[in-house]
This record gives sequence, structure tokens and C-alpha cells, in this order.
Amino acid sequence: MYKFLKVAVVMCLFILFLGAQFGFRQVHADAEINIKEKKEKKEKISSKSEKSEKRDATAEIKDTKTEQKTATPKEEKKEIVKQEKPEEKAEPPVSEKQEEKHAPVVKEDAADTHPKDARTIQQIISELTGEKIGPDNSGDVYHLGLTATYTPPKELLPGEGKFGKLFSFLPLMRWYDPDHYYTPNQAIGGEFTHGECLMCHTIQTPGIVAQWKKSKHAAVEQVVGCDKCHGNNHQQLYMPSWQHCGECHPEQKEGHRGGAMASHTYAFHVSTIEAPWQIAKPAAEVTACATCHGIAENRCDGCHTRHDFSLAEARKPNNCGICHTGLDHYEYEMYRESYHGMIYESEQHTWDWTKPMKPENYKTPTCAYCHMRDGEHNAQKFSTVNSHMGTSLVDRGAPKYKEARQSWINTCKGCHSPRFAADQLEAMDEAIKVSFTKWREAMKIVVDLYNDGMLDPMPQDLAPDYAGHYTFSLLGGEGRMYNVSDIERTAFEMLVYITNAVYKAMAHGAMYGATYGKGAFLQDRWLIQVKAEASKLRRIKALEEKVGIKHKAYDFWKHGEYTDLLLGWKRKPGDVDKAACKHEGADCLVE
Repeated sequence: MYKFLKVAVVMCLFILFLGAQFGFRQVHADAEINIKEKKEKKEKISSKSEKSEKRDATAEIKDTKTEQKTATPKEEKKEIVKQEKPEEKAEPPVSEKQEEKHAPVVKEDAADTHPKDARTIQQIISELTGEKIGPDNSGDVYHLGLTATYTPPKELLPGEGKFGKLFSFLPLMRWYDPDHYYTPNQAIGGEFTHGECLMCHTIQTPGIVAQWKKSKHAAVEQVVGCDKCHGNNHQQLYMPSWQHCGECHPEQKEGHRGGAMASHTYAFHVSTIEAPWQIAKPAAEVTACATCHGIAENRCDGCHTRHDFSLAEARKPNNCGICHTGLDHYEYEMYRESYHGMIYESEQHTWDWTKPMKPENYKTPTCAYCHMRDGEHNAQKFSTVNSHMGTSLVDRGAPKYKEARQSWINTCKGCHSPRFAADQLEAMDEAIKVSFTKWREAMKIVVDLYNDGMLDPMPQDLAPDYAGHYTFSLLGGEGRMYNVSDIERTAFEMLVYITNAVYKAMAHGAMYGATYGKGAFLQDRWLIQVKAEASKLRRIKALEEKVGIKHKAYDFWKHGEYTDLLLGWKRKPGDVDKAACKHEGADCLVE
């Protein structure tokens, strides 16, 4: 039975194969016949056409001879004139005719391409899926979050400084700017001694007590206890700031408060509360920025954390890396990519971190070794010049900075020859200068687009900036990565995230970071992105002009659930208190 079925299957397949072959040959034969018939037909038509043309040509010659015999001189002259006139009014080529016929009529494209659905995304998704629309603070789970509506924080702290009326902080900031925002809320009343504090808090917060017992505060003859830093009235407790620490540590306080702009001295009360991204965006979005800057300026335990306040901890680079890391300040990453960082990672567990930062005590330098020499608390003191985190160009090897350059060479001399150190620093200078040629090339392209009105969108088609204006973000306004055209965002990133990184990498000896990692070769990529986007914008503009379209920027550039939260929409005359500026002689933000 099995053999029979096998034979039957083989026969069926053979028949199908023959049928397919026959069908293919038949189709091929039919196609050849059709081609042959068409060719013969074409030849017949061509033959008839040639004969017809010959007859017409012969008749035309006869008519011309007859006319020449019968025409008088006057008529001959008239005939020439008649023949010349049509040549003067010769029909234009077909392409020109079409251009005249289809001359562009300028029209707005609003009705053609702009979104027509007036529903919110919440309404669209709700109707599609049946999921209910509700507030995002309800505790309900919203799939992908698309049917939730935004609810602002219930409690906010007022802003500070000249823009204090324009922005707010989340309550979290009471811990990061305690002099301004911390208020006690203890239910237990009374005044307590240090010993009584320890007795209670050994049960309530045992970790804090254990840390304090390991600190120098607990080991000195005159104990620095809870009441010294927080007060002894339980309903009037305070969180210590640099001012409280400075009562016992005046030298360190003087250094901490001795910096200029861009130092820890002004990390919060200028660099944060007068920064456009801080005041223009919702408080919840930029709280992390404010806390980092807040602890850097307002408290001392950002570098040696409470409650053991360890010098050994403050000397380690990962402590600085809490803040000095990421896109626009890659210091920690670049240090770790260098030989210095590699040695630290490999051997730091064998070092005695209680010893002073001297070459004989540490095989490789750390952040504190270079920037806080001999315990100096003004970390800016040894800097050459402020270049706004590397977004401004300066040659630190120029003669005017000879003294600062020599100071850095002397620091490196603990382990290296002066010539080696000088060569390393020169390499940094040269890499920075080349990096800015790419940035300038990109900016020429972007500025030309702005001057030609080709940014998509132009500033006036965006939501207003933090000042309530519609200013070109890269020149005259505030550089930003939001509420801008795509090419402006790309240019901003090229400067703030990548050109900056070249400087940070070379300054810290991170060879990979300066090129492949986060620096020069990424610049190449961003420069190409700028050129590609500019090319598209110019070609699209040419096509629009050709067909007569005057593009109107889409409304979603100006408005949206998030975009409507930006500060620019809320600005009013007189809402800035210039008397509260704390720049102390330096230029204020975009006056």
C-alpha cells in the first residue's frame, strides 16, 4: 500500500511538472507571436507614413512654384512680411508654456498638512481602548500613561533671587538650602542635652549615632555634640549650613566662600536660581539639578558626609563624582578613563586615606590632590580661567596665563618631569582650539539658516523663552536643548556636551574620551547631522517656493501639554527684582 501511494505521488508531481513546462512554453510562444505581430504592424504604419510624407512634400513644391510664377513684386513683399510675423511670435517651448500655465500661486498650507484632530491624546486613547481619563495622582495605573492628566505639586517653596517671583522649588529643597527653607516640625517639646539626644536617637535613628561616634566630633576633648550643630530646643531645631560649620572652621569657611562666579561659592545662589533651565521648567523636572548645586554651596557635608565627616572620604574622587559627572560636566568619567583613574581603581584600597594629599602618600593624584591642594577649600583658586565649563574658548597656554600654567606644571612635578607635564598641557590647548573650528563651522550653517528665515521653526513660531521673548536661542537668547528647532538642539549639544568633553578629556588625560569616546569623533557626527538637516531645510524651502507654498509653522511647536507649562507664557512686566541680584559686579543673566 505504501509503495502504491509513493508511486502515485511521484506520478502526480511529474504531471504537474509537465503541465508547468507546457504552460510556460505556451506563454513564451504566445508572447513571441504577439511581439512579431506588433513589429509587422509597426513596419506597415511606418511605410504608409513615409509614402504620405513624400506625397505631401511633392504637393508643397508644386504649390510653391505656382505661387512664385503668379506673385507680383508688391505681393512678394507682403508675403515676406506675413512669413516674418509668425516667427516673431514663435510659440515658446513646451516647458515654458507649462511654467506659464502653472505659475505658482502662493498659498498657506495650513489646511493641507496641519493636524485636524482637536482631541487630546487622552481622549483619543480613551476612545480607542476604553481606558478612563483621570488625574495622575490618583494611584491608578494608566497603561503607557496616555490617559492620565497632569496634576502639579500640592506644596511648593517660593523661589529666591531676582527671578524669585517666577519659579518655585519642591519641599525637598528645604534640606539643600536650609538657611532659607528649613523649618522644624517636631511635636516633642523641651530643651535637651547632647547625652539626652543620644539616648533617644540610639533607638530612633541608630545609624546617625553610630556615624557620629566614629567622627572626630566625638573624639575631641570638648565634644561637638547634637546640640552644638542643631540647637537644644526640640521645637526650634535647625539644619546646619556652611555658616554653622564656619563657627568652628573659619579657614575652611573662608576658602569655601572665597570663590568667584562658577565656583562652589555661587553654585546655587547664582548658577541655579538665575539659570534659565531652572526657572523656566516645572519645579519637579529640575529638582535634581537644584539639589546638586544646593549641597555644593549651602552645606559642607556634600564632600564629607554626615555624621562622621570623614576627611578620607572627601579625598576620594568618587565623592566628587556625585556632582561632577554626566553630559555637560564629564570630569569624573574622564578621570576614570585616564591612567590616574585606572591606578586609583586598581590600588586605592591599599592606600592610607587619613594621610595628607602628598606625592609620597599617594601613587596617583585625585580630584582633591589637584584642585584642593593642601586642603584649600576654594577649589577655583588653582584654575587658570573660567571658560563656562568649557563652552568658551581660551588658550590656557597663552603668555598672560604663564604663572597659572607653571603652577600646574609644579603640581605634576610630584611624579613627572616638567617637560612631560608641559607637553600634556599643550596637547590640551591644541585639541581645544581644533574642537572649536568644528563648532564654528556648524554655527555658520545654523546662523545662515536663521538669517534666511529657514529654521523650522523660527524663534517666533516657538513658545516664548524664559524671558517671554522670541529670541534665537544660540545668539542673544539662552542656549537650550528644549523649545528650539532640531538643528539648534543639535548645535547646542555639539557645544555643551561634546566640544566641552574634548576639554574635560584632555585636561584629565583621558585619551579615549578625547577622540572615540565622547569627544572629537562625536563632534564629526554632530557636524554631519547639522549639515544634513540644513541641506533638507534648504531643499524643502526651494520646493515650497517652486510650487507656491508658504509654510506656516505647526501649532504643536508653540503649544502642548508640557510646552504650556513653560515659564515664557507667564511673564509679566515688573516680575523681576533686579535689586536681589547676587552677581557682585559680574554681568547678570541676559540683561
